Amino acid sequence: MIKLSFLTKVSYGVGQMSQGVKDTAFQSFLVFYFSQVLGLPAIMAGFAALIALLFDAVSDPLMGDISDNWHSKWGRRHPFMIAAIIPFPLSIYMLFTPPTGLEQQGLFLWLVCWSVVVRLMLTMFNVPHNALGAELSTDYEERTKIVSYRTFLGYVGGITLSVVALNSFFVASEQFPNGMLNSAGYSSLGMLAAVIAFVAMVISVLGTKHTIPHLSKAEKNQKKVDFSRSFKAFSQALKLRQFRLIFVVQILTMVAGGAGATFMLYIGSYFFELSPSQIALLTLTIVVGLIPASIIAPVLSKRIDKMPSLVACLLLATVFSFSPILLRLMGVLPENGAESLMPVLFSTYVVGYSFFIAAGIIIGSMLADIADLHETTTKKRQEGLFFAANSFAQKATFGFGTLFAGIGLQLIAFPKQVDVSQVSEQTIFNLGLIAGPLPMLIYFLAAFLATKYDLNKSRHEEISEQLALQRSN
Repeated sequence: MIKLSFLTKVSYGVGQMSQGVKDTAFQSFLVFYFSQVLGLPAIMAGFAALIALLFDAVSDPLMGDISDNWHSKWGRRHPFMIAAIIPFPLSIYMLFTPPTGLEQQGLFLWLVCWSVVVRLMLTMFNVPHNALGAELSTDYEERTKIVSYRTFLGYVGGITLSVVALNSFFVASEQFPNGMLNSAGYSSLGMLAAVIAFVAMVISVLGTKHTIPHLSKAEKNQKKVDFSRSFKAFSQALKLRQFRLIFVVQILTMVAGGAGATFMLYIGSYFFELSPSQIALLTLTIVVGLIPASIIAPVLSKRIDKMPSLVACLLLATVFSFSPILLRLMGVLPENGAESLMPVLFSTYVVGYSFFIAAGIIIGSMLADIADLHETTTKKRQEGLFFAANSFAQKATFGFGTLFAGIGLQLIAFPKQVDVSQVSEQTIFNLGLIAGPLPMLIYFLAAFLATKYDLNKSRHEEISEQLALQRSN
């Protein structure tokens, strides 16, 4: 097992900033930009996201299998991480810089095409990168710490993008009292996302290349690319009950989370009538929540094991995160503009995000354990296969989650390109209904399914002993 230094863990984790800026750009800004600023119907933006997700359904398992079986002097993972360093930042910039004068059809095609390219380029980096994290340690508890670094730094990248953009590119002006309607700011947002991603990816590759000689290697005589093998391997992985459960749990949480993130600017701007600077302040709740989350996940996992920790985190996160919307719907929350409103929102979101992030850390650690279980029957290290599923689940936030949000906005006939004063009270109330209680039900279902997971610490110790015997023979 590799002895990991603090610097190696940080260098590895920094790579997740590429995922972080993509998630923030897609979930928080993209639909709002194309719908509220450029005039594309929200449901069309949702369908664009779903089309892009269909490409991920093919590319993610394929990339996972290819990186599991790739043989080179740079190992199995690093060649693909290197190959994505320039195309990914370039594509995310292009996505937010459509030509002026495009009609709805042109906007739709631009959104679809560049969303697909962004996702494919992120797949090339993110799937091998996540799989690399599972290879860096075989220790049951150390894995949770590695995922903590990755998760923490991924959120730092996304929040940095959000805070800088909201306070610099979307400041209210005489021409745009609601700074979020200023189309010029979105090209700057794309450029900042590209720069953060490029720097993060370079640091991650350079900071982990010294681990390559110590990592598992693919057999030289195997095909590097085999479509039938890729999907056969993924279907074989789905036969593992533990994997099916965690895959479905993650899909559910990511879809609900993606819908919530898509609704964020709508809820902030229209439901709570916050300014861009106040919304930026609320995004900092994720940063504040990262600190306790990085403690909660490993401590809870060690004391009560991973499954009970995941269930507890999902339930607590759901209750705290959605309480402001529910309280407003019941007429209990302070009125918009009241001095006490922001402290209530900030405190509840901090607690909610702390437990949501902790849940994500635990799921990442579980997937590494499941990869060990899989090896006992296949005798192959296939971390890429399982983290391809993880990548697909994360991208489902913008696929199904955005479609869910787009359909909801269409059903309540939410108007486009309007100030809050032009939206009726009933429409605002309906916005709260689709952004609050409905996602909550999805999270509760995910927590229930998580209770069925049964790969605990003692079982993993047995698996580790079995693998040690297999490798010694």
